[in-house]
Order: sequence, then structure tokens, then C-alpha cells
Amino acid sequence: MTEDIITSADRSVKNIFAYGFIDLEGAKVYAIILEYDRQIDSRQDIMGSYLIDDYVMMQEREHGFGNVIEIDGDDIPGNEGALISAYVTDECADTGVVRDGRYVVLRVNTAYMLCGQNLPYTYTMAVSAQQTGSVKGVCGTIEPSDKVFSNYSMIPSSSPFKKGEPEAVAAKDSILLPEFGPDSGWTLHRKEDGTAFRAAGCYSEYDGEYHDFLLPYGIYVPSGDILESNRGKVCLVIHMEHAGANDEDPMAALTSSRAAAILSSKDLQQRDPSIVIVPQIEEIRRTTDDMCASSEANPAIWQLIDQVLKEYGDYIDDDRIYATGQSMGGMAALYMASQRDNFFAAIAVAGAQWSNSYDKPYQHGGAAARCPLNDPVSFRGPGVDPENHLNWYYMISDDNILAVTCADDIMASAQWDYTQEYLAHAGAPAASAGWDPYLPADEQYELERSLTEHDTSAPGGGINRIKLTRGTHMSTWKYAYQLTYTFEWLFERRRSEEVSRPKAEGLKSAWLGRGTGGMILPGSGTAGLNSAQYTPKGASQAFAEGWKRP
Repeated sequence: MTEDIITSADRSVKNIFAYGFIDLEGAKVYAIILEYDRQIDSRQDIMGSYLIDDYVMMQEREHGFGNVIEIDGDDIPGNEGALISAYVTDECADTGVVRDGRYVVLRVNTAYMLCGQNLPYTYTMAVSAQQTGSVKGVCGTIEPSDKVFSNYSMIPSSSPFKKGEPEAVAAKDSILLPEFGPDSGWTLHRKEDGTAFRAAGCYSEYDGEYHDFLLPYGIYVPSGDILESNRGKVCLVIHMEHAGANDEDPMAALTSSRAAAILSSKDLQQRDPSIVIVPQIEEIRRTTDDMCASSEANPAIWQLIDQVLKEYGDYIDDDRIYATGQSMGGMAALYMASQRDNFFAAIAVAGAQWSNSYDKPYQHGGAAARCPLNDPVSFRGPGVDPENHLNWYYMISDDNILAVTCADDIMASAQWDYTQEYLAHAGAPAASAGWDPYLPADEQYELERSLTEHDTSAPGGGINRIKLTRGTHMSTWKYAYQLTYTFEWLFERRRSEEVSRPKAEGLKSAWLGRGTGGMILPGSGTAGLNSAQYTPKGASQAFAEGWKRP
């Protein structure tokens, strides 16, 4: 006869884990998992035996529903992150398999979208749980306890808006994200384990210096069987994140938007097997700024791409190399397009823009602008154009680009308005359309497909812009990565399309200015033009269109 052993939760619970996935706002808790020191009977109803807490519940208590939730998926305000089901299993994962084991899985409501910007995964995966009712073990009863088990510590905030107020930060080893787990195909290269990429001789337009440093990154590589069966046909994608993901931890970039998870998803990989690179940028090396310059991260990313091409060159199709990104990362992708012309078969960006600056040294302490002479790392290969590389509008006029901007993102929207105007004046109009990002997904799919289905043979024919009719800068990548057709469009593009498409030769002419009524003067191109600059608050008065250094 088995002895009925009675113990309590404070003695029996050994660990707590946050099990999650990558949603449009970044990492999101799907379940809380408690690990016990003994087998739990799976036949009992344990739903009423636990109280839980998680990030969204904490935020609603502090700030209120209306300031935390942008979209309530089930129209029941206040139940976001709440416990919806519970079961016992024998694996530290939410498999849905009910059987006796040491793990209690507490599923939570995920039918919501958070307001504001995507936050670090260590914030949004903070959870706690308390066993408040008796739970039957296989060999006895586990009585409730007053002890609350949590996976986080309260750490003073680094945000200037919170001025050192404590906030919950989850321990990284308590966070389970299977999309990037051990069997996901992803490998994370970190500084601390010596596997980060060693970048060398990387020029920065911020200080005019060359830098050697370690670049953490994540890389997704399909299985060996898939690589072999698709030899010479595998795509390469470089995805670059926004500055809010700046960190040393490569998981920060992977989890700060839905992009990396989409690019490595089963459906996409079955259709278009791809190697995916996600560099992890530190704040001290912020890739781009709002004055058309980039840091040493720019050539370091090129070095990383070149290394992957060298290692997997027999598998990769050079006609199908792509770039994606948002904000800082999207800006880097757009700038890189002018450094190695037609290197990327297509670029898809969200909340990102670029433009011309012929006087970068004036705004960067005299540091010389990046060029083929001072940066042979970035300017490499047959796509280098020493004469025109500073004329970004000309350089991208034959490219395949899909850009998403939101109505209240002043900087990206205005810069793309200028870009479209310059292209159209040169006889290379870009396609554009606008709609509400709250429209049903299938309707947005058709609108995006219709936007991109046009003759693409002429200059500017590969450039498409989606103007979402609501949303801030920080909203753009939440809305953009629900546009599933974007990735179909991206992988349908080929570098050979760009090579065969003419550039807008009129843009090579000198900038002549505007006449009466604000119209661009006839015969004007964009050579020598210093573009209007913007801040997140609006247009710069000092650096208006055509500005000159004193």
C-alpha cells in the first residue's frame, strides 16, 4: 500500500517558467508552468487551485485597461492574461498532452494586443503563481501555501520616463520560447560563450574611426536534408530590428517583433527554404541615425553576410537574397541598398526611411561620409557605384522595395512622400495605397496583393508603399507583420528583375530646386541634394530640403 504523503506547495514547487510565443507586440506569455518535486495526478480538476499574475495583468492594475490594451480580441475587458485552463503533464512544455507528471500547465488568455512599442522579452514574460487549493499527487496531497512563486526580480527601471522605479524583469533561464528553442533551427551566437561574430576594421560615420568588436547574432539554418535537397536554391534573408531591441543578448532582436518567427515558420520554410540572419546591435553601436549616417555596425553586418555566403555558398541562390527590418534596422537595409547596388533581390521595411546627405561631416563632427575608398567592406563587388552612391534616390530607383508607414509616424511618412515625389518627377512613379490596419486580415491581404500587381519593368516599378491610415511609429511593425502577403511578395522577387530594370536616369541630374507653387523645377534631379530632415516631432527647421553647410 502506497503511503499517503502530505506536503505543502512551498516545499513541493521547485521552479516556475513562462512559456510563450512571439506575437505582433513581441514575446507574450501563453502559459505558466510550475514544476513540482513529485508526480501529480492528472485526473483531477486543478483549475480552481491556482492564482496567477503576469505582465499584462500587472500593467492593467497600474495603468488601467484603456492605457494598456489596444485591441481586445474577445471583447471582455479586464480578462487579458487571465487563467483560462489548467492541466498536468510530464514535460516542461505546453503540449496539450494530459498525463501524470511533475508539471502543472496554467494557460492564460492571449486574445489582445498591447498598446505602444514592443518591449524586451524579459519584461513581457514576467509571471507569478500561487497554489491556493489542495492538489493530489500520485503519492499524496500537496496542500496550498501562502508562498507566491515568481520568475522575476524587481529592478530599477532604466527608462527615463520611470526614473528608476522598480519593474519586474524575468530571469532569462525561466523563459521558454519554443520558436527559438533547441530544436527550432536557430543558433544564438553570444559574446559570453565566444561565438559572437568577430567584426574587424569597420568604419563608422559617427566618429570617422575603424572598430574591431564582437557582433552577437542569431541564425536560422534549415536541416541538412533540406539544404541538400535545395542545393543552389536556398534563400538568404537578413533581418534587422528597431533600436528598442538594442542589447547584447541575441534573443532581444529575435523576440522584439514577429518578423524572425515568421521567417523561420514552418509554412514559409516549406515554401521558400531560407537561411535567416538577425544581427544583435548594442546601443553603443546604434546602426543608423536620423541624419543619414551609420555606425560601425553597418560594415560589420556586411562582413557577417559575406561570412554566411562563404560558408553556405553552395546552397544559396544569389538571385534570392533579401533584407527586412523596421525603424533603425529598416533604415540600415535601405542605406545598404545603395552600397552594393542590386545585391538584395527585394527589401521590405516598416517605419523606416532614408534619403540624401552630401554634407554628413558637418553633422557628425567632421567624420567623412562612408564611401568606397574609406569603407571597402561595405562597398564591395560589382554593385559599387563610386560616382552616384550618395544619390540614394537614384541608386534605389530600380530596386524592389515594399515600405509600410503609419499616419502618425511623421518622419517615415514625410520622407517617403519626398521619395515618391522625386521618383515621379523623374518619370519613375512608385505604387502606393492606404488603408486601415484594423481591417480584416483577408481584406488587407487582397489590398496589398492588388497594390503590388502592376507593370514593374519601368524605373520605379519595383517600389511599393503602404500608407496605413492610423498608428504611430511604434505601431508600424505590429501592423506591418500582420500583412502576410508582404512575405509572399518578398520571396517572389528576384535580383535579376532589378538588374534588367532601368534606373531613373533623370535623378542623376543636379538638384535645381523648386519654382512657384512648390513644384520641382524641370530638369531637376537629386544629385547634390541634401534632403529635408525630420525628428519624431516633425520637420527640422535648420535642415530643410536643399540645406547647405555654412
